[in-house]
Formats: sequence, structure tokens, C-alpha cells
Amino acid sequence: MPGNQVIPLPLHSSAIQSRLSIQSILSETTTMIFPLASRSFSDRLVASAMETPHLLYALLATSDSHARRRMTSAGDTDDTVLRFTNDAIAGLRAALANGGNAHGTAMTAMALCTNDVCNGNLDVFRMHLEGVRGMLLSRMNRNRSGGGGGDLLDIYLFKWFAALDVSAGLSLFHKSSLLDSQLYRSCRHILDIRSENNGYVDDICGYSLKLLPILAKIGELARLRYNLSMNTDDTAALITKDLEIDYEVEAIETKIKALPQPSYRQERSQLADELKLSHSAFIHTALIHLHRRVQLLSKDHETVRTDVRNILEAVSKLPDSSTTNILLLWPIFSAGCETDDITERAIIDERMSHMQSLGMGNFTRARNVLNRIWSSGTYLRWDVYLAESGVDLVLF
Repeated sequence: MPGNQVIPLPLHSSAIQSRLSIQSILSETTTMIFPLASRSFSDRLVASAMETPHLLYALLATSDSHARRRMTSAGDTDDTVLRFTNDAIAGLRAALANGGNAHGTAMTAMALCTNDVCNGNLDVFRMHLEGVRGMLLSRMNRNRSGGGGGDLLDIYLFKWFAALDVSAGLSLFHKSSLLDSQLYRSCRHILDIRSENNGYVDDICGYSLKLLPILAKIGELARLRYNLSMNTDDTAALITKDLEIDYEVEAIETKIKALPQPSYRQERSQLADELKLSHSAFIHTALIHLHRRVQLLSKDHETVRTDVRNILEAVSKLPDSSTTNILLLWPIFSAGCETDDITERAIIDERMSHMQSLGMGNFTRARNVLNRIWSSGTYLRWDVYLAESGVDLVLF
């Protein structure tokens, strides 16, 4: 499909300042959310939107939301975003009721999920994400029973879903669906057939797909550790569970250290350095969550300090203005939560400020939360502090 083809404008074209072309969606929406994604991902997404009105509405809502966050005055744009979102949801419901295009409905739900996260609508986000999980599981099981390897869009959908799901799973309030063994087996089957699970740094997630189940497990253990700390009635049971968790910490750390050095696709060689840095940042983020939230090491423990320095070393090798930083919200936020060093905090705050200026609403909320934690002077871990403050968080 030619890159300069103009997208037919939907019902609310009067609220759009300029006609939205395929190129504008690629550059202003898809490329901003997935800055390292291959052109084939963007092309397939936009091609699907051209054939699926509710997906087009969802992408227009995402694009408009992003544009609004970069404007000093929102004007009537809020109403436009709401109308696009409502049309997308209405079309999605109709498609589900009528058995419409499976790819289109899942893509629409994923676009809505992404916009929900960026706009801070976390209850709605979880509802949409659960809907996508069911669609993916059904489709992947159907492909598996039929002996097929799945369409390329199935791969993109899974990775898009997994990136959101695992990000949410690192908070206290969401159990990652990748811990559902049936879903993960189905996904691995398709990934293995299409050679997507062989150690490459994924250009949608920003790290090797082999790290996905590890991040999901760390999130689960962190929630378990937190819940145990809230229930101290049965001392003997707590001691037994603590020993089990300590054993799992050692096993996970061994798995992380045993991960092969990531590979880079030949055709994307120009992005190899950025992918390497992104993957490294997530490796050390996995370790800092494991050490701090599961192993319960203190913030000033040398192991935790090393994790912080390793994250910042990877991030600092990227220019402040590089859109690759968009993928690194969890690493940047995690390092910020675990440092009291004024210089390190200033580096982190500046990096977040640059991404906020690009219209990334999730960076705006993360930066506000981080500054709230810093200002409080709390000795609590960030997850405990936010739970006690009633602050929900999904960073993607």
C-alpha cells in the first residue's frame, strides 16, 4: 500500500485540523508507541485499519490523544478523542456480536488498551486487556490444533499484548496472563514455528522474548511477598513460604544470567545498538525488582546500587531525545525508585521530561508519581508506598 495514500476520514472529520494520512499514523502514532518496530508491523496495522472502521477509530483516538498531550491548549480535542473512542468501542462490540474479523477486533482492543494506559484509564485498560487475552487464546489454540504456525499478525498481537501485560504485571495490581500455562504454551508454539523465540531482541517489547516469562514470574513473586507481609498471623507458614521464595529467587537469577547474548536481525543492523541497550536495561530491571521487592534487600545494599548503576549506564548511552527511551519507562522508573542520589535523580527526571514533551502521557504520570515518592522522604519500597497511598500504576 503506498505510504502517501490518504485515509478516508470518518464521521468526525470536522474536528480534525488536517487530513490524517497513512504516513501520519505511522510516524505520529505507531512509531511513537513502538519506536523500534519493523515497518511490516506498521504496514499490517494500518492496512487492517483501512479495512476495519472500528480499528481506524481506535487509532485516530490514540493519535488525537497523543497530539492533545503535545498541545498547550486542548481546545475541542477532548471531545474528538471521546467520540473516536466511543465509535471504536461501539464498532468493536458489534464486531464481537456478529463474529467479525478476528484480527481487526483484537487489534482494536489492543489499540484501546494502549490508549487507556497512556491516558491513565487503568480499570478500563484491564477490561480490554482481558478481552484480548481471550481472543488470543482462542485463536492460538485454533491454530495449534490445526497444525498451523499462525499469521504474522498473530505474532504481532501476542508481542503487543505481552508487552502491556508484563508491564502491568510488574505492579502490585495485575497478575500477568503469561503465567497462564495454556496461553504461554500456545504462544511459544507459534513463536517457535516462526523462529521468533530464538534469542533476538524483540523490536516491539524492547528485550528478548525469553525474558517475558521471567518478568511475569518476578511480578507474581513480588505480589506474593507483599501479601505475605500483610498477613503475619501464621508464623510457621510464613517461614516456609519465605524459604520457598528464597529458593525461587536463586533459580530466577540463574535463569537471567544464563540467557544467551541477544541476536540482531541483519536487516535491522542499524538499530542493533539501541536494541542492545534496551535489552540490557530490562535485564537489570528484572534484577532490581528481584533483589528489592522479592529478596527484600535494602535500597542502599550494594547489589541494589549496582542494579541502579547498570540501568542508568544502559539508558545514558542513548541520547535524551531518542525515542527508544519510550520503551524504557519501567527501567527508568525502577532506577528512580531505588536511588537517593541527587545526581542520579536529576538524570532520571530529565530523561522523563524529554519523553513527556513528546506527548507520552505514561511518562507524565510516572514522573509525577516518582517526584511524589522523592518528596515524601518515605523509607517504604515504592510498591508498598503506592499501595498505602491508593495509587494504581501501569507503566508502558
